[in-house]
Amino acid sequence: MLYNSLIIYKTNIKKKKIIICNFIAIKKKFFFLKIKKKLFKKMLNIKQIIYLMFIFNFWKKINFKNVILITTIFINNIISNIDGLFKLYLISIGILLCNFINLNNIFEKLINLIWTNIGCYYIEDFTKININKINLIIESIDKIPYLTKFYLPSNIRLSNTNRVRLGAFLSKGTTIMSEGYVNFNTFIGNNCMIEGRISSGVYISNNTDIGGSASIMGTLSGGGKNIISLGNNCLLGANSGIGFSLGNNCIIEAGLYITAGTKIFLFLNNNFIIIKAKKLSFINNLIFYRNSLNGKIECCKNFTKTININKILHNN
Repeated sequence: MLYNSLIIYKTNIKKKKIIICNFIAIKKKFFFLKIKKKLFKKMLNIKQIIYLMFIFNFWKKINFKNVILITTIFINNIISNIDGLFKLYLISIGILLCNFINLNNIFEKLINLIWTNIGCYYIEDFTKININKINLIIESIDKIPYLTKFYLPSNIRLSNTNRVRLGAFLSKGTTIMSEGYVNFNTFIGNNCMIEGRISSGVYISNNTDIGGSASIMGTLSGGGKNIISLGNNCLLGANSGIGFSLGNNCIIEAGLYITAGTKIFLFLNNNFIIIKAKKLSFINNLIFYRNSLNGKIECCKNFTKTININKILHNN
């Protein structure tokens, strides 16, 4: 599927590369009689810009300088820095779901930039800037910026904006505490509390609580291609972690890290059977814990089927 966006862009000092932009209007199709094309960019004339200003009522946001129309195809490889940022932006605003867009070569095409409180800069250009005169603060040196540099989700609580990257989708009611971290290409459902690490590729459903310093394995850095998801009403205790998917109403004990190949002693029909953790993926109402007497990791049915959370703490 093809997506277009009208953008206002900024270049590096030599004006040879587009390094950053604002995505003004996103449509699947724009109808023009004639558009001058150059790679992924579509150069607009003044009449076409005025036409878009009428349609989208962006009189206060747009000007006639540095305006182009860009196009991306979500199944194609990323072709430029702006194309990569655009695809991440489409995930963050909910037009495309995580893991349904081609981000395979994203780190090859994105540019390492210096992100500051007043914009971003090409690294080679930064030495020409007098930091003291403009009260500039360096926030990060990275290829992927914070989510709030491009988009501000509604009805969320975000304790530290630099802990969520562009390409993360945060549903309403989400709370990200200061030690929580959400990488790009992720989905967080409604009313979740995040105090741990959400790696790239992870999908979390509604009303789930990720405890302090807990972590979920993703699809980067040797994490494999298996997408890990958590169902509704799950709880990962502090300092716990998983490398397999959970169903609804599941609990991982604090301090317990379980990978897909971990041997689990499953309590079934009044007996324990040994099974790999990945075989329990997507099964509802399970509790995982370590037996304090023999050190074995055990699993049994969660008969309560509900997890009591602090509703006042979760309320945004």
